[in-house]
Amino acid sequence: MIKKLFPVVALLLGLAGGGGAAMLLAPPEAEQGMDDSAASAETSVAPSEKPGDGADGDTEIVKLPNQFVVPVILNNRVRAMVILAVALEVETGTGDKVRTLEPKLRDTFLAELFSLAAMGGFEDELISRKTLTLVKRALTERSKEVLGMDNATVLITDMARQDAF
Repeated sequence: MIKKLFPVVALLLGLAGGGGAAMLLAPPEAEQGMDDSAASAETSVAPSEKPGDGADGDTEIVKLPNQFVVPVILNNRVRAMVILAVALEVETGTGDKVRTLEPKLRDTFLAELFSLAAMGGFEDELISRKTLTLVKRALTERSKEVLGMDNATVLITDMARQDAF
């Protein structure tokens, strides 16, 4: 009987001891510290939302909901898959236009990414400044064409390559 109760009692003592230690060791003004860190996060994000090209208006970030998957083909075989997550930085108030034209943007981006892959853009070092700049520049130009905006900028939020063996 004691063998069955021992694990339960040990668990309860451990939980009580851990909770007591957390309350004892917690800073006295933990909530104020959280508010300060949230405020500092907001101030660090706010300047990055300003357009980098010196435009007067604010910008908004529109994240495209699905990733782009591009095969890297060598000798008629898929050798790797490149996966990209993309967001667009556009003028404030034009986010709805981007969301409306998302299927057309995705089609244009996929065509451009497949073209880059066919030219060997993803064959060597994927995580290089050259490749990242090449992809961003190409997708930014295509987004400007589709959206009809001069200050649309593509942001690559995630980029990975999975090699197939």
